[in-house]
Amino acid sequence: MIKVLYSDDGVVMLRPLTMQDAEEHHAGQDDEYVTWLDDAESSEESVRRHIADVEKAWEAGGPFYSFAIVVDGALAGTITAEVGREGLESNQADIVYGLYPATRGRGIATRAVMLVVSFLDQIPGISEAITRVNPENPKSRSVAERAGFEPMTTAEAEADENDWLSTRVSLVPAEQR
Repeated sequence: MIKVLYSDDGVVMLRPLTMQDAEEHHAGQDDEYVTWLDDAESSEESVRRHIADVEKAWEAGGPFYSFAIVVDGALAGTITAEVGREGLESNQADIVYGLYPATRGRGIATRAVMLVVSFLDQIPGISEAITRVNPENPKSRSVAERAGFEPMTTAEAEADENDWLSTRVSLVPAEQR
C-alpha cells in the first residue's frame, strides 16, 4: 500500500501521522482547528493519545488512515480517511481535514483532499469519498467543492445537521478492484 503521496506540483506531501509529529501538531492547532475537528480542548496529552491510536490503525490496516500534511518540510495540518464509519455505506469512506493557520488559503487542503481520494482507490471495496461539513464552516465546504465533491441527498445526509458532499474514488467499480 502506498502511504506517501505527493501533489502533481510537488507542493503537498502526505505521509502517515506519527508520534514524532505530536509536539508540532499540538503547537499548530488554533481555536479554529480545534473547533471544527475536535470540538474540544486540545492538550499535548490528548494529542499523544490520538496519535497512538493513529499508529495502531496504520499497523492494523485501518479502519482509519491519518496523514500528516507536509508543506516545505513542515507539518501544515492533518487529514484522515475512515472506512466502516457508522451511518455510511460499506463502499464509502469519510474524510476529515484541517490546516494550521499559516498554511490556510493556499490550496493546500484541496490538494490534500484530492490525494486522499486517490489513496482510497487502494482500499478494496471503497468507491465513494464523503465529507460532512458544518454549515457554519464555508471554507471547508469550498475545499471539498474544489476537490470535486458534490452535495449528497440521502436519508442519512438529510437527517444530519452537517452538509454531506461526495465524490467517486475510482472510475473502476469497487467490486472489480
